[in-house]
Amino acid sequence: MSGNEAERFLSNWNRIHKDTSRVLRAAPDDKLDWRPKDDMFTMRELIGHIPQAELVLVRSALAGSTQKIPFDISRTAGQIATAFDTQHEELAGEVSTLTSEQWREEVEFHGRRLRRGVLLWFVTEHEIHHRGQLYTYYRLAGIEPPALHE
Repeated sequence: MSGNEAERFLSNWNRIHKDTSRVLRAAPDDKLDWRPKDDMFTMRELIGHIPQAELVLVRSALAGSTQKIPFDISRTAGQIATAFDTQHEELAGEVSTLTSEQWREEVEFHGRRLRRGVLLWFVTEHEIHHRGQLYTYYRLAGIEPPALHE
C-alpha cells in the first residue's frame, strides 16, 4: 500500500471511529441490559463488542496471527467509549508505522490467509456494520439515536 493509500485508510478509519464513539456514548445506562431477543447481544454486549473486535482484529493484523484479547464490558457505555477512544489512538499510531510491504504481507486470521491490509480494511466494515445494528437497537428500545454524522 502506498503512503497515500495508508493515509486514506487512517483518515477513513479515524472518521468512522469518531462517529462510532459518539454513538456508543448515546446509550442510556438504564438500557444497557436490554436486548431485542433472548438469543441476541444485550445493548452493553453490542457496545462492548465494537471496541473488542477492533482490538482483536488490529492486534491480529499487526502480529500476523489471530490474537485473543479480553475486553471488560462490565462498565457504562461512556466508560467503554472512553476505553475505545484510548485504544483506537494507540492502534492507529501503530498502524501508521506499517510499510507498504507490511500492508501487502499475508497474515493468518482464524485459519485463513489474507493480506494485512485486507484485514485492516475489514475493521472499518465490521465497525460500521455493528454501529448500524446499534441504531436499530436504539430505535427498538425507544431511544432516539444521535445523528449519524456531526
